[in-house]
Amino acid sequence: MLAAHIDEIGLMITSILDGGFLKFTSVGGINAASLVAQDVTIFGKENIFGVIGIKPPHLTSDEERKKPIKIEDLFIDTGYSKEYLEKIVSIGDVAVIKREPISLCGSVMSAKALDDRACVAVMIETAKELKKISHKSNIYYTATAQEETGCRGSKTAGYKIDPDIAIVLDVDFGMTPDMPPDTASLGKGPIVAIGGRLNPKLTKKFIDVCKEYNYKIQYEAVPAATGTDTESLQIIREGIPCILLSIPLRYMHTSVETIDIEDVKNTGKAIARFINEIDNSDLEEILCF
Repeated sequence: MLAAHIDEIGLMITSILDGGFLKFTSVGGINAASLVAQDVTIFGKENIFGVIGIKPPHLTSDEERKKPIKIEDLFIDTGYSKEYLEKIVSIGDVAVIKREPISLCGSVMSAKALDDRACVAVMIETAKELKKISHKSNIYYTATAQEETGCRGSKTAGYKIDPDIAIVLDVDFGMTPDMPPDTASLGKGPIVAIGGRLNPKLTKKFIDVCKEYNYKIQYEAVPAATGTDTESLQIIREGIPCILLSIPLRYMHTSVETIDIEDVKNTGKAIARFINEIDNSDLEEILCF
């Protein structure tokens, strides 16, 4: 089972105000500062566009400027009247940032929701590569739901599929000038997680395959929770042996998440080769402690 979540962080409407303004709360982890001056799409009975503004600096006191922005202080401006909005927007409707993907230098790109749709692309690259090489395994490409709010989709999918092993695909922090020096870099391959919740022999097998076929990889020590679908898959039924591979990504949980497409392609190729090698190995021996 390959698992990558397809849900994204977003907003949920909580009230409709006079003048056509909408109050909202977050769905998933969002830094309120990243919402300021964004375009949004509200999914009501029909799609409504709006903007999230902020008080002009001319009217903001020094004391206000020192305070962090809170979601409860923000609102969506639609330009419609309250009476009209009440006909097409309901409490509980969701909204997302409206942004088109853009290409940066070379193979680097930026878009919203690359966490974790970049890894859905990894699964597609894996499938393409497996068409070129032999494999005996039955493979389930699983786009899971509700990862951002508690890894719920992977629980039901993992229970139904009941795989022998699971390869969990997600994103991890990418290097920028304000990040710790040991942060992974874009363009240097997937990040292999090593920790108590990941099967050590299966992880070692993936690392050995990457070394044998010269696929670049990076490493991350994960002593406790991974914050990914691994949390549920590891304990479904009798427990599914998992490895966790992550694509380096800058500006996580914003509308300008940034990745290197080469990391996506090379991760797909490495996984396909790993599956081929597993087919030709004694899986019981690999999984046995």
